[in-house]
Formats: sequence, C-alpha cells, structure tokens
Amino acid sequence: MNNLRRRGFDLGDTRDAPKPSTNELSIEHIDARWGCGKSILLGAQFADSLASIKSQLNVSERLVSALYEERDCDGVLAQSPYLERLEPKFQSLGSTFNEGDDQEIEMVVFDVVEGDNIVAEDLWMKASWLSFHDDDASLRFRFSFGIDQQQDVAADPHRQQLAAELTDAVFPESSVITQNTDLQKTLRHLLGDRGAKFVERIIYFNAPNGGAYLHHDLERGHAGVVFAQLSGKTFWLALPKRELVDEIIAFSKTHPWPDSMTLEMRSEMSDLLCDRVYLAEQLGSFSNGTLIHLINETKDFVQFLIARGHSQTLTAGDVLLLPQATEEACCWHSVFCIGDEVGQALSFAIRAA
Repeated sequence: MNNLRRRGFDLGDTRDAPKPSTNELSIEHIDARWGCGKSILLGAQFADSLASIKSQLNVSERLVSALYEERDCDGVLAQSPYLERLEPKFQSLGSTFNEGDDQEIEMVVFDVVEGDNIVAEDLWMKASWLSFHDDDASLRFRFSFGIDQQQDVAADPHRQQLAAELTDAVFPESSVITQNTDLQKTLRHLLGDRGAKFVERIIYFNAPNGGAYLHHDLERGHAGVVFAQLSGKTFWLALPKRELVDEIIAFSKTHPWPDSMTLEMRSEMSDLLCDRVYLAEQLGSFSNGTLIHLINETKDFVQFLIARGHSQTLTAGDVLLLPQATEEACCWHSVFCIGDEVGQALSFAIRAA
C-alpha cells in the first residue's frame, strides 16, 4: 500500500488498487482495449535492459541536478558527453525564456546541419516544471519544433522525425522504446505492417508530491502514447473520456460532494449533470475549476476511480500504451509519484509509420 499525495493534496492510498496481473496479455485483449480507448499495461517489456542503460540514466540525473542548481541547460549540453552526441548534426543556437510561462525553465533551440547546409530550423528542447506547487520538483523535457502550441506538428513529419532524433542524442535511453522489438510487433498489429514512429517526445522526472492531473494527449496524426518507466515508481488512473464522464455522473448519484467543494461548486455541478454533452465539453476545456478540483484534488473521487478498477502501478521496466485516436475514445490519464525517489520515464507519441 502506498499513500497518494500530489501538489499538497492528500488523496488516500492504493489499498483498493488491483494487484498487477502476471498473465500474458493476449492479442485479442490488447485489440479490445485499444479499440475502446483503454490503457494497456504491457508489463516489464525492457526490465532486462535496465542494467545496460544505467550509465545513461546517471548522466540524465546530472542534467536534472543542474536544473535544480539553477544552471542553464544550454551550458550543460555544450559539455561532454552531450557535445559529442549532438554535433555536428545538431547545432545549438542558445536558449530562450518565455516570461509569460511560469512553468517554463528554458528552451534550447537547434538547427540541423548536413555538411555545409542547414536542413531544418527551430527544433527545440523545452525544460519545464510540471506544476506551480512549491513542494513539487517534477520536471519534464519536451522535444518538438516551431511555435509551441500553435504548430501543426503532423504537417511536417520531416522536422518531427528530426526532433525525435534530437531526443535520442540528449537522452539515448530512449532506445528502450525505439529499439524494443516486442513493442514494435504489438504496434504493427494495431497500426499496420509498417509499425510506428515515436514522435513529440517527453522525458519526465516525477518527484515526490508530484505528477500529472487527468488529461489526454490527443493530437492530429497520432494514434496514441507509449509510456516507459525507467526508474522509480508511478501510480496511474486511466480511462476513456466517455467512461470518465460516466464515472463523474455515477459518483454524483452514490456519494455526497466532498467537503472541500463550496456551495457555488456544488451548484455548478448540479447544472453540469443536467447535460451530459455540456459536462463533456467542460471537462475537455481544462478550464473548469470545479471539475478540475473534483477529479484531481479530492480524496473521495480519486478513491472512487480506484475502487472502480481504473488504476495501475508502474515500476521500472514497465510499458503502458494509451490510445488517443478519437476524442471520445482517447484515454485520459493521471499520474502520481510513489515513494521518495525522483523517477525517470519516457512518454512518446505514436504515429503510424
């Protein structure tokens, strides 16, 4: 049993969580869950490879420590072993800082060079805090290109692939996903004979008291997300959007509203529950404070989802698939760091090759 605490909220524990299954997943079971937008825990797909990437994980931990010490990423990447991995292909143009984004720490921008020619511009690695909470030291490193949140990344598969290769250079432990033959075999079955490309990559360092609120990663051109736990331990809530809406309605019929919800919040929930479509729209807006509080910050609702079978635990070596093909079937997910260790993980978008 583990206690669940995130961003200052005590959300109970994992005593009601299902025990991890030791059974082999049949391809029929994988098909069924993928088709309806449910998460698929593939289990320890690369546990045997953890020893071989230990030195790479140690280097990545030093990069994280540099950020904690308020050193700039660009300066660290200009030193060994990063310099040898990056150059001559990836040429750093220095760092930028978005003063309008309090979560962003630093964005390092790159050009891609072949011989004397620049073949791609404006690739970047963005380091950010995962939340605004003072006691949450969770970090993420995102790799992409162009104008963040405005670029249609699916429209430029060439730069998308180069940004993926930039990830490989900075975090070579990415190979546990990109060179995983068992994973590629599963994805070929789900997506077609050509298999998958792994793009729009994020490297997470989930710290105690940290993790992600319920969200989805739906983006045009992507079939889903693959998540690999490299170190540490995480606890997940994961379910399709339509089921999350169902569970909010079911909770309202079987439980009193949590004490932390004000009269105004309770009144708003009564209005939302009168119109399922409007409830789903407000959920997807990520801006409704009442819903955000209920589904992410109340012990009662988190424990309700656990008791209803929507949770799973990942340890080092585990791989999780999250279907994201359509709005209604996309798998919403929430992450908790378990224990006292900052755990590293990979989260890569899946694009049919």
